This record gives sequence, C-alpha cells and structure tokens, in this order.
Amino acid sequence: VTGGDGKATVSFKLPDNLTTWRATARAVTGDTRVGSAVEKTISRKDVIMRLEMPRFLTQGDTVTISGVVHNFLKSDKSTKISLDLNGAQLLDSPAETVTIRQNGEHRVDWRVQASQVGKLTLLAKALTDTESDAVEMTMEIVPHGLKETAGNTTTVTQNDADQTFSLDLPRNPDSQARKLRIEASPSIAATLFGALDYLTSYPYGCTEQTMSSFLPNVVVAQALKDVPTAKIRASNDLDKKVQKGMDRLYAYQHDDGGWGWWKDDKTDPFMTAYVVDGLTMASGAGYQIDVGRREQGRQKLLALLNAGKRDDGNPIDDETRAYMIYAFTESGESDGHYLEELYGKRGSLGPYGRALLALALHQRKDGRAREVANLIAGAAQQDEFEAHWQTARVNDYGRDIYLDAEATSLSLKALSQIDPGNALLPRAARWLVKNRRNGHYWLSTKETAFAIYGLTDYLKVSHELSPDYTFEVYLNGAQVALQHVGGGDATNAQALVITKKGGEVSGTNQIRIVKHGHGALYVSTAVEYFTAEESVAAQSSPALKITREYLRLRVSENENGKSSWKIEPLSGELRSGDLIVVRLHLEGSRAQYLMIEDPIPAGAEQVAQVSGIYLNYNTGEWCDWYSNREFRDNRTVIFDNYFSGKATFQYAMRVEVPGEFKIAPARVELMYQPTVQANTGSDRMRILDKK
Repeated sequence: VTGGDGKATVSFKLPDNLTTWRATARAVTGDTRVGSAVEKTISRKDVIMRLEMPRFLTQGDTVTISGVVHNFLKSDKSTKISLDLNGAQLLDSPAETVTIRQNGEHRVDWRVQASQVGKLTLLAKALTDTESDAVEMTMEIVPHGLKETAGNTTTVTQNDADQTFSLDLPRNPDSQARKLRIEASPSIAATLFGALDYLTSYPYGCTEQTMSSFLPNVVVAQALKDVPTAKIRASNDLDKKVQKGMDRLYAYQHDDGGWGWWKDDKTDPFMTAYVVDGLTMASGAGYQIDVGRREQGRQKLLALLNAGKRDDGNPIDDETRAYMIYAFTESGESDGHYLEELYGKRGSLGPYGRALLALALHQRKDGRAREVANLIAGAAQQDEFEAHWQTARVNDYGRDIYLDAEATSLSLKALSQIDPGNALLPRAARWLVKNRRNGHYWLSTKETAFAIYGLTDYLKVSHELSPDYTFEVYLNGAQVALQHVGGGDATNAQALVITKKGGEVSGTNQIRIVKHGHGALYVSTAVEYFTAEESVAAQSSPALKITREYLRLRVSENENGKSSWKIEPLSGELRSGDLIVVRLHLEGSRAQYLMIEDPIPAGAEQVAQVSGIYLNYNTGEWCDWYSNREFRDNRTVIFDNYFSGKATFQYAMRVEVPGEFKIAPARVELMYQPTVQANTGSDRMRILDKK
C-alpha cells in the first residue's frame, strides 16, 4: 500500500555474487487501473578478480592460468595481484603491483606445472587501499597413464587358517594414483554392498547400466524386508536410488513401448524384458510404478514373441526368448501359450533358459517347476565346495558370449525358490562370490547385477553356519584389522573395508588373513593403479585395435552465409581459438557393445556445433554411425552397439588455454567382455596464446 504521495519502497539484500537482477513491479488501484514496470541492475563489487583456467589438468602439464582484474572504482588504482596455490608448482612470480585505469582491466599470466596427481587449489587476490576481491578455485590433476585393475577373492572356512597372497604392481606405476581395497565379510550378504556401490557409481548410463543399478537396489530393498536382521549403512539411500533409476527408465522408453540400449536406438528384446522384469520386481517390493508404461512394455514383448524375431529381422536366441517369456508371464495376465512352448524345449535349453523356465513355472504355482529344478541340479558342474553352471549365448555376429556367472545366478535364484534345502545352494553362492573378477564386483555391470539378483534370493533361505571366530588382517606385516564375528553377524550386511591410497600402497602388497574359530570369512582385494611411463605404448590384438590422430578443422562461410568445413593435416602452430579434429580409427573382429574412452588435452574443449554445422554422424562424411556420444570434462566417450570390424569416429575440439599438455591414451573395450581391449599411445600438444 503506497503512501499519500503514491510511492512505496521495498528493501532487501542481494547475495554477494556478480549477477544481473531483474525487478518487476505491478500496481493495481481500488478502481482496477493497472500498471507495471521492469528494471534491471547489476550487483557487483567495484574491484573484481577472476581466474581463467581449464576444467582439469593432466599430470605433467604446464599450463598458463590467467587472472583478470576489473577496476570499476571512480579513479585509477594501484592494485596488488597475487596467486597462491597448493598441489602444483608456480613457475612465475606469485605477485605483482600494477595501476589499473578507471573502468579498465588488467590480465596477469602465471605458468603452473602439475607434477603430481590430486587436487589443485588456487587462491587469487586483487588488493587496493579501498576495496579488494579474492577468488578460490579447485581442479583435479588426473594421471597421464592407463588405468589398470587387479583383484583377488578367497573364502576362508577352516577353523584355524593362515593365508597369505600378494597383489603386486608392475614396474614403475604412478606413486600417487594407487588405491588398494581389502574387504572382509562375515556373510555373503555383506559381500553385496561393495558391488552395489560399484553399480551406483558407474559413470555411464545406457538402459542396461541404469537397470543394472536400479534392479539390485530393488532386490536388496526387498531382501531387507524379508530378512529382518539384515542391515545396511544409512548412506545407502535405496529409496532415492530406486526412484532415480525408475525416472530414467521412463525417459528411455521408446514410442513402440519397448526399450533399447539407448534412448534413440532400436528396441531390443533383452532390454525390454529386463526393464519389464525390473518394474515388476519394484512393484513387488512396494514401490509405486507407472503401470501403464510397464503394460506398454509387455505389449511390445508380446509383439516380439508373436513375430519370433527382432524388429530388424534378426532371430532371437533361445536365452533371450526365455527371458522374454519369463518377464511377460511374471508381469501380468498370460494364457500360458509361450510358457508351454518353453516347457516343451526344457531338455534342450541351456542352464540360463532352464532357470528362467523354472522361475516362471514357480511364479504360476505350477508343479512342473520342481521337475525343471531337478534338471537344473543335475546339470551343475560341482565339487565338494563349489558349484556353477556353464552356458553361452550366440550374439548377432555368431560369436559365443559366455554367461556362466549369469546362468549360475539364475540357477541359484530358481533353486532357492523351488528347492531351498538343496545342497548345491551354498556351493553355488560360494562360486559366485569367489568369481568376482574385480575384487568386490563382477566382470561387467550386467553380470554384477545378475549376481546380486541370484544371491539375494539365496540369502532369504540360507542358513549359513552361525559364525564364532576372530580374524586378523595384515598388510605388508602390519596389522590393519582385528575383529570378532559372532552369531548375529551372519545376516549382518556390514563388511569390514580397508582402503589405502597413494603412497600408502607399495609396489608389492602382501596380504595375510589369520582366522580362529568356526564359520566362513569372505575376503576380496583389489588394487587400482595407473601406469607411469613417460610415453605409454599402444597395445592391440587381432580382435581389436585403435589408433588416434589430430588434424586441423577449417570452417568457412560463402557469400550466401552457408557454412562448410574441411579437414587438413595438423601442421604449424596451434593457438587459442583454433579448431582441431580427433580421429579414432578401429579395426578388429565384429562385435557388439563397444566403448571408447578418449582423454582430451586439458587446454581444449569439445564442440558439437560450429557455424551452424552439427558435427555428428548426420553430417555427410563426418563420422561413422555410433549409438551414443558423451562429452565429459576430461574425456569423450563413444558407444557402438554393433561394430562391423572397421569404423572411424571423430569429433571436434577448440583449443583454448595456452600450455604444454599431456594426453593420456585412448582405450576401447567390449563392455561385456572387457578383457578384449586395446589402447593408443600417449600424446602431447602445445597450445600458444592467441596473437
């Protein structure tokens, strides 16, 4: 309400940051006359200090970091400009005093050398006798070598045991970029949560990876209800993770109701079954799902089952078809026609498909589930301590993809539900836990998810020997853990995790486990490290090879404003603002689900569009087709669902920050057979300031 003069005033404080604020005022009188006005004002200090720097640095880089000081005071000002840093070496004088003109600015350049991996903190100041400013920024210094992982797992069951094993690093690994993880679990339940952490922190998110994170959270949430004594850390916010995964899956659903491996590719039978199964399990665990979306997925499954082939005309393998029938039967009404078809093939099905048949029959309370469970038990590869099932799926290129861990997980799940007293159960669970290829997780995201899928059902019916033992863990002769495990710990999902980093991890790591008392102790160890050679050599095999080259990109416009581009050899100087092309050429055997990670120089930024030209596979002769491309702060990632044996991928970058930069090798691997991989050599790039 205004005063008698028709004016009103509102006061408020603005935050301490450089911002343009917009104020909108609207007025209305008692007799409904109205008016409005908009005004803008800039909130700023009269002296502003800012830093120009890259998003990250690679170990060994020498970079020029610029400080720019703005003087908006009403007179020229003598200004002391300084830079303090922690985590790298400053090669120039840290401070200088200059006079900056009124409404002027001044740039100071500092050369910084990143000699070690870790966090770099920079504090820049601009001080005058009236007003001053300072800014603190941080960035990561990443290793310049190749990342490698080595793991080991063992189960200690003897009453008095003393086991020693080593995790040795190769010659001259990076001394700072090392991480050793030792996990000692009193129960199989406790082994699952390291794998959950791996899945939820996996940096990429196709439909499979989203499902492989979402589904284990669902089954563990259900297990917590079914096994009241099971506990997890409070930081594992399962409900939040499940909802986040569900939202992403809805966004990835195709117009035909199905799911592919990516948001915009073709619908895939396995992925559609995987998501329908996951949504059904989420509903059973008490989560609110969008039933309409699941029904659309079911209808797409039915259409694919009726067609008997994929949308592209390729056949559907028996294991995938079994999963489709299981997911369709489990998720809603079905006349049982396809389940009968699957039952008719029970004698010729592999363990993967046979386990899904048993689960589907059991879900419908069909007594024949017991018959199929007996077939499953009879096909196990076993000894007195372990059991597993061997199976392989033929991919679209006719190659066998081995699914032993997934087949064992599904068989374990089926026997746990149908024949919970079967003596194979603890043996199969031990085999799964022992075969974690990477210490605390399995070979891939999908294999890890399926292992959790099967082990969680086993936990509901298992009666692990009530433990009563004390164990000690020694690292290179020094005791790092001493703990007693009692009866209540068998169902407790808390594992003892010991982590060592950097200089705490030596080149030779001797791990000793001492145990006294009865019960099982599950131990996993893993070490991550980066190679530290000055120049990393390229590595390849006949199955996979990758090469990388850098070229110059020139973009021009004709008199009509139409843009065009051409690629030239990279010769002469590179200066801030220049455009370059990264070309990645792949050769090898035909394969599915390939991933390329290509680190970029710290002084450059990827660009998707230049002068109105969107530089992707839709631009003529720019790049071969890929399933998905992601630009991250320090790398470009390219995914290809179907690799024909030869492909060239390329993308553009703008070089921006002057300096001498190291470039880590590009790596390519098969996502579900990561032992098939190759890498380029490392590179260097020199960027000069713009003339």
